[in-house]
Amino acid sequence: MDLPESSVSTLQLVPATESEVIESSTLGSVSWKGPLDTNEYLRREAHLRNQALTRNGGITYWVLVDTAAKPTSQGSRRILASCETIRKRALVAQPGEAVRDVISHGIGSVHCNPAYRGRGFARRMMVELAKILDTWQQKACERADFTVLWSDIGKVQRLVDALSPRSTLEHNVNLPRASLLAAEDIVNLCRTDEANMRFNIARTTSPNPGIRVALIPDAATMQWHHAREEFLAKVLFGKWPIYKGAKAETSDGRKAWCMWTRTFGIRQDEKVLNILRLIIEGENDFDQPASNGAIENIQDHPEQALVKATAAILQAAQVEASAWGMSSIQFWNPSPISVLAARHLDPSVKIIDRHEESLASLRWHGKAMLDGAKIDWVNNEKYGWC
Repeated sequence: MDLPESSVSTLQLVPATESEVIESSTLGSVSWKGPLDTNEYLRREAHLRNQALTRNGGITYWVLVDTAAKPTSQGSRRILASCETIRKRALVAQPGEAVRDVISHGIGSVHCNPAYRGRGFARRMMVELAKILDTWQQKACERADFTVLWSDIGKVQRLVDALSPRSTLEHNVNLPRASLLAAEDIVNLCRTDEANMRFNIARTTSPNPGIRVALIPDAATMQWHHAREEFLAKVLFGKWPIYKGAKAETSDGRKAWCMWTRTFGIRQDEKVLNILRLIIEGENDFDQPASNGAIENIQDHPEQALVKATAAILQAAQVEASAWGMSSIQFWNPSPISVLAARHLDPSVKIIDRHEESLASLRWHGKAMLDGAKIDWVNNEKYGWC
């Protein structure tokens, strides 16, 4: 096969044409279609790029091509590798500065034709993409601050895994009543969440604070995830899920709520209810990294009411997961309160550090940092994934 070296200057990463989007999506469907057939997968992808998050330039499809090569027999360019980027609203908080609204991009659907693998094309594509994203869709060609990627290699991802859809409540304490959230409830909750996030990202007790960044969990982002699950549910079951999350309140008026989505895989263990975003009002005062050695009894926790409210919404998630035949419930980067609440419902729950699949990576594009400075990705949860 007459292929160029991945280092030649004639290789360029360019926005895909409509036919190239279909071609690259068809190639990628082998890996990503799950229980759908290829035509259904292509319809789903077309559906997802017509959402509030992705319309009007919100998603860009990229292809790596050799500009020196002759067109194929069909008159098209040979696609050496492909990917997509989704524009995301984000926040950056730097020491001594006001919190800034910025545009970030999530990188997804990174793919190389199996016949072309092992030649460095995917690596070359990512190098070229990093250069483009330095200024892509930024105001007045300003430099971007950061971009994100989920891949099968990279930093360890911490999550609560295998919270069973069936609750074991032999030692139940009285939980507040949780109410289920429908699509029309999402917008106002997302506005509240964003306002709280703007306040909290500026707060730090560290004597040497670094740069804190966060993707904004806005309604458009949640609706994109829900459009994904609704399409699959309609194709597979002839109906779509009504409930998108749950909320509960403590006696003193503080709230806990979560938004979720369902992943419909082929194998039973791939059918998972994913918590997109879990909010526990007032938890920041007690926010320490969760571990398997944390407090194990609700009665022993200084914020017992918040733990109960969190357990109530996770219990609602269990009921919903069971109704849709999910094998487990997962949420990323758990806090001590959320872990304690989960273990109250299912004592076998463990925190695991995942070393493969959907591992989150962040690339800093902004100003050079001082030696020893760090970047803290705040609220790195499933909602940011693309």
